[in-house]
Amino acid sequence: MQDNTYTLPPNCIAVTYNGAALCNAGIATDVQCVDFQLADLQELYLELVNLLDAAQPMRFWREPMRIVKAPDNMLSVIELLSGSSPATLLRFLYAYCLSIDRPYFSALLHYLTAGDVAFVEFMESHCLNGWSVARFAQKFSLTPRKFNILFYEKYGVCAKRWLLERRLAHAGKLLRSNSLRVLDIALECGFSNHAHFTDSFRKHFGCSPTQFRLQHTQKHPGLSHPQSVLLTPELKVEEYGYRAFQQSSLSII
Repeated sequence: MQDNTYTLPPNCIAVTYNGAALCNAGIATDVQCVDFQLADLQELYLELVNLLDAAQPMRFWREPMRIVKAPDNMLSVIELLSGSSPATLLRFLYAYCLSIDRPYFSALLHYLTAGDVAFVEFMESHCLNGWSVARFAQKFSLTPRKFNILFYEKYGVCAKRWLLERRLAHAGKLLRSNSLRVLDIALECGFSNHAHFTDSFRKHFGCSPTQFRLQHTQKHPGLSHPQSVLLTPELKVEEYGYRAFQQSSLSII
């Protein structure tokens, strides 16, 4: 912010640096502050890249504060999504900002993720391979120590933990959506054997893979295969091109 002070108008979204501080001079305010890390923006880029304007070769100047107007119904949706995952909230906020000021927010996301896209895409596309951290480090011609430092700078978590959580999340999705054998799911998600997969799954989800599948099947006994079901009620914000599902996911349409 460089010691700059900005007055926020009512009903707005303000995009600024993490170091910004709210100074209300004793006046009652209704402001919600949410911080996002570089890793959050990298994942966001992969999800929204098709909505962005092409990156421009000219130098981009990032404004210390960018204000986007938001009507009451949009703020109500944001308040609703504040109880969901940070990734869902970020996706919604940024997609809305793109719909209002596409040139600036396209350039901003390109600017913030410049130089990281290839790394992120490689990790996302190979995280289920079953490779060790050392194998990933070798692919980037780095020692495991340097790779872990680089990874932590980008994701805010160590590579081993990130890989495990990615693999377990995918396993949970498969257990809910099809009838593959547990061993086949373990192998598809990068685990070398059934025992390691079951132990890791139990520590993460609090139950075995078989119990997890049964729990999700029993919730929806009419389904031929366990699968994810969108929660209701459905909240539509069609004038802005979004559909938000209460306590569930967000799709850009």
